[in-house]
Amino acid sequence: MHKLVQEKNIATDLRKKGYSYNDILKTVLVSKSTLSNWLKDFPLTSDEKRLLKDRVDKNISLGRIRSGAVLRSHRIERDKVIFYESKKEFNSFVQDPFFQVGLALYWAEGSKRSNYWGFANSDSSMIRLMIKWTEKFLMVDRDQLGVRLYTHKPFAGENFELYWSQQIGIPVEKFKKTVYKSTGLLVKKRPNYNGCLRIHLGKVSYFKKMVFWQKMLVGYYETGRAPVAQRIERFASDEEVPGSSPGGRIM
Repeated sequence: MHKLVQEKNIATDLRKKGYSYNDILKTVLVSKSTLSNWLKDFPLTSDEKRLLKDRVDKNISLGRIRSGAVLRSHRIERDKVIFYESKKEFNSFVQDPFFQVGLALYWAEGSKRSNYWGFANSDSSMIRLMIKWTEKFLMVDRDQLGVRLYTHKPFAGENFELYWSQQIGIPVEKFKKTVYKSTGLLVKKRPNYNGCLRIHLGKVSYFKKMVFWQKMLVGYYETGRAPVAQRIERFASDEEVPGSSPGGRIM
């Protein structure tokens, strides 16, 4: 019994110092119901409530810092895995001109501010090209692509979605809701305009690969590993080329 009295006094003292029930239970080994019964007759003063709030806020802040550090560590480990996988694939793909064309197109027209792979253009042939590129090098099925049309309000009734569906072979039902932008135009300035289509992929790893591959491609040319940086290729044709000697070789 004497020990319980001591435990109760310790609990009361800790409570007055602003400790929460959970904090007190780490020191006083009793059930939460027993602790609650002990402290019910000891309402906190305004200063004690302030101390309790300060401690709770401090614990929340510390928890957020720890949580942020864990998330950052996981993100770094994830990026390492993606990097080494990207490096292996880059060495396998880099000699393919189509691979380099896709990287250059994405560099010019692709999403860079978000953490997700996205490509938008009003040229249907370019969109088709990039879809084939994603299928070959990102190894995604066409039905994994998210598709959204962007156009202007005056063209809402022109069924651009059907046009794009026929161009890229993805059913209209798979399209996300069309985004209509405000404009002062009432008629098309470009007769062949059919809106702008955006294709995107939801996994962060696809975007990370693009970033790594682009940097690797820059290094590939800057370090002289690329054939065009090492030598000038012999022209296959025997026809004379401006600026070359007879036989088609550049001097």
